[in-house]
Amino acid sequence: MGQSPRIAIIAIVDDERAVRSGLSNLLQSVGYETDTFDSAEAFLRDSVRLASVVLAIVDVKLKGASGFELFDTLIGLPAPPPVIFISGHGDETVQQQALERGAVAFLRKPIDVDMLLRHIERVLAAGEGTA
Repeated sequence: MGQSPRIAIIAIVDDERAVRSGLSNLLQSVGYETDTFDSAEAFLRDSVRLASVVLAIVDVKLKGASGFELFDTLIGLPAPPPVIFISGHGDETVQQQALERGAVAFLRKPIDVDMLLRHIERVLAAGEGTA
């Protein structure tokens, strides 16, 4: 038998359970596979799942390492996933920092679902063009 295809996963990293489950349910309802993590450390610890992540949705403020610290670690990987930052505390400065670091988007909570889905579709379409 041949190799099984690589599963493409959208990772959701947020220390609020309601946000993780809400985003996961939303994305699964439109056909995406998701995996959720309550901290940057938990996300980085699972190297097998990390290798399958095609996009990460990351809260800026997390318990433990911040979303920005997680991003800095991710960009050091051989094939870092694109990151969409989310925040309930984000002001213009935080948004600017996120985008200057290389995030594909910054969304404030409560999240505009249509905007989130547009960003996801754009990122994944760009990634699929190289396959």
